[in-house]
Amino acid sequence: MLDLFFYVVIWGFIFGSIYLGFSLGFSIIAGVLRVFHMGYGLFFLTSVYLTWTFWKMLGFDLWLSIPMAVAVTGLISMVLFPVIRRYLDAEDYLLITLVLIFLIGEEVINLIYPIETGVYLPTYIFAETIKLGAISITSQYIFLSFLSLVIFVLYIFILKFTKTGLIIRAISQDLDTSKLFGVNVNLIYAMSLGFAVVAPAFLVIFYSPLTRLDPFMGFPLFITALQVAVLGGLGNLRGTLIAAYVIGFIHSAVGFLIDPRAMNLASLIAIIVILLIRPRGLARAESIW
Repeated sequence: MLDLFFYVVIWGFIFGSIYLGFSLGFSIIAGVLRVFHMGYGLFFLTSVYLTWTFWKMLGFDLWLSIPMAVAVTGLISMVLFPVIRRYLDAEDYLLITLVLIFLIGEEVINLIYPIETGVYLPTYIFAETIKLGAISITSQYIFLSFLSLVIFVLYIFILKFTKTGLIIRAISQDLDTSKLFGVNVNLIYAMSLGFAVVAPAFLVIFYSPLTRLDPFMGFPLFITALQVAVLGGLGNLRGTLIAAYVIGFIHSAVGFLIDPRAMNLASLIAIIVILLIRPRGLARAESIW
């Protein structure tokens, strides 16, 4: 029984940390642009498949291909800003457009790199298995957990203690006043879109050896990010932090104590119950922090 308790605790921490990194960009986009970015899952795909393209198809070194792929993924996110700006006042059209962009991206990648291509990124930093008591864990999971936390702290530092970060927070709190002070809102919006996707784009590259890669892997990762962001309070990073670990420990507890197939069902039910009590999520969504 004690071993089972440690399984739940350790894997709850791992799941929560990874979910935090995957949902970080969605929360920032929702907090700054007030946009429910239904195309967010596309960036998991572009990051992985661009890394493969630079490495295998164009012959670059793998470790050079990673920052190149993340940078291009950020640029792709920024390029979407004119589309988002066009439909900012028509949320229904914006949601549909972003979904279509996501689906088009999936189909293009599937056309170029079907599953039979066997895309695989050997981005293990630690490939060995470590034992924590009776528990055996691939070291890459531990690495990902702490990498996600480091990136989260870095993002918070940028948003709280840099000039650009302060401007981003100002826009998220009062758009009209920010315009009066001469802030180039469109530029900051575009920069925020690129800045937001760097973390998940980077993390998924190191997560990829632990999962199956295919052109449709973006949707389940997007659903996880969506759950965390909604539960935490759209756009609030403090809430995102709490929600990531709430869902992580629900998944861990249900997976080990009940049935792994019920993990997502349990978290969805928990989210609905919590939102009935706190309709805006665990933290107020009016502020990014």
